[in-house]
Amino acid sequence: MVSFCERLRAERTRLGLNQTDFAALAGVTKKTQILYESEERVPDAHYITAIGKAGADITYIITGQKNAGAPSANGWAAIDSEKLVRIIDLLEAAAKQAGRRWPARKLALMAVEVYNALGEDQGFDQPHVERLLKLVVSR
Repeated sequence: MVSFCERLRAERTRLGLNQTDFAALAGVTKKTQILYESEERVPDAHYITAIGKAGADITYIITGQKNAGAPSANGWAAIDSEKLVRIIDLLEAAAKQAGRRWPARKLALMAVEVYNALGEDQGFDQPHVERLLKLVVSR
């Protein structure tokens, strides 16, 4: 099974970027990128959002499954990064309210789960999102 860091490296390579350039577009240093790719550190939501905007398949990096959404002009499904960031913010707030704190990887996995559960056709229906968040937080 391919690990998180191997999938991250594979996406960087697929995009044709070296570690320095990929790190720069994500707002981190080359050293930090190296740590992410060696699984010595876990990236935060801002990093994930930035590489998603650059065309990285976030679903693949986090879950190991290729994103099956509608492909964009470059052949990859586009992720609504604003929607994903809103979900992450809501998850962090819900966790704080419940007295919980998750590692970045778990938070990212839960955000992707909520994002996928909302589906492409649904808008950001606040009551629906809140119900999903309650289910996720209560686990």
